[in-house]
Amino acid sequence: MKKISNLIVFITISLFSFETYAAKIKVKSVSENPIFAFTNPNAKVNVIGFVGGAGIKKGVGKSQNPLARERKAFKQAGINYYIFPNPKTKKGISLKYRKSKDHVKKISNLIKYLKKENNLPTILVGHSRGSVSVAAAANVLGKNEVKGIVVMGSLTATSQKVKAPFTMRNMLKKTSVPVLIIHHKKDGCIVTPFAPVKSLSKKKGFSLAAISGGGSTGNPCGPLHYHGFEGTMSQVITEIKRWAETL
Repeated sequence: MKKISNLIVFITISLFSFETYAAKIKVKSVSENPIFAFTNPNAKVNVIGFVGGAGIKKGVGKSQNPLARERKAFKQAGINYYIFPNPKTKKGISLKYRKSKDHVKKISNLIKYLKKENNLPTILVGHSRGSVSVAAAANVLGKNEVKGIVVMGSLTATSQKVKAPFTMRNMLKKTSVPVLIIHHKKDGCIVTPFAPVKSLSKKKGFSLAAISGGGSTGNPCGPLHYHGFEGTMSQVITEIKRWAETL
């Protein structure tokens, strides 16, 4: 009976480890923080996620940003998924830094590192303020390094803290790589309304996935609510994978 109990415990731990385990990659030219990697042996694409707000200051365990809280779901969907960290431990990043040469260089360094590791194409996915990071990288690095970008709940309107140069209308003005816009129809955040992405996608010929349904708890500009794709991330990940694998 004891052997059976031990076997059950072992299987439970093994299954738990498979679902939760993340490799921690250290690339000095990217960050002093580890890069959390959730890889799948059947993956056909690498996806690097850029959370909004002040970014990832250290770990990802407590973050409710959709690109952090749903990290395991990317792996389970058959994607190699990496969460891009801030350059310094316990220090946030600004919108201005997200457009900087240093930030783009570090993104390029990770893309090149992954290229050597598995030779798969890389897609950059940014949520909210993270959309500025991926758009800035795409504009500088181009198709040679970036297969495509996905902007989720991206900045589409101005405020006292978000000026016009950071909105997608300006950030994506000269982007040459393929773009997928994912936005909730009821996004209630003051700087991320839905209407502008509809006109932008039509004008520029970008792919658009308009999301509906889900939850609306928390702050309208927070990591949950419609802006944070509460309860709809399975649909979001499906859209990302389907689009990425057609490029």
